[in-house]
Amino acid sequence: MKKYIALLVLISSLSLQAQYVEGQLTLNGKTKTELKLESNSAVQLFKEFKTGKYQLKFNFKGKDLVKNVYKEEIVFFNFKTVVKRDGKLVKNVVRKVPLAYFPGDMGIPAEAFDFVGLLAVDPEEEEIQMLKEGTIGLMFPGEYSIELYAEPIGAKGGIKPVIFNLTVPKR
Repeated sequence: MKKYIALLVLISSLSLQAQYVEGQLTLNGKTKTELKLESNSAVQLFKEFKTGKYQLKFNFKGKDLVKNVYKEEIVFFNFKTVVKRDGKLVKNVVRKVPLAYFPGDMGIPAEAFDFVGLLAVDPEEEEIQMLKEGTIGLMFPGEYSIELYAEPIGAKGGIKPVIFNLTVPKR
C-alpha cells in the first residue's frame, strides 16, 4: 500500500508543471526605441508620459498560473530599472514591493519604474541634480539608455524588456 501511495505522489508531482510566463514591455509599440526630447526638463518628460505621448505597455500570457481568491490568474513581478549616462551606470534599481498583474495587455505608468527621477542623478556626485538651486526640474545633460524589466516571481519564462535611448541637451 505504501508503494502505491509513493507511486501516486511521484506521478502527481511529475504531472504538475511550473508556472510559465512570456511577454514584453513596449514603449509606443516597440521594445527598442529612441525618444526625441524637446527640452531637458524632467517635469516635461514626466508630463509626456502622463498625457500619453509616450505609452508604456505590458503584455504577457501564462500557463499554469496561480489564481487569487476570485479565481483570476495573477503573477507577481519585480520591476527593475537600469539607467546609463554616456555608457556609465547611473543606477540599477529594483522596486522593493512586487506588483501583481493579470495576463493580457495593459498600460503601465512610468512611476512603476521611477526612471524619470533617476535621469537627474549625477553619478559622480550621487545627488539629485534636478533639485539643485538653479537647475530645478532639469536633467543632467548626456546620452542616456534606459532599460526597464518586469521579472516574474515564482514563474519560468520571462518578459522581454523595453530599452530606450534619449539625449538630454546641454542648457
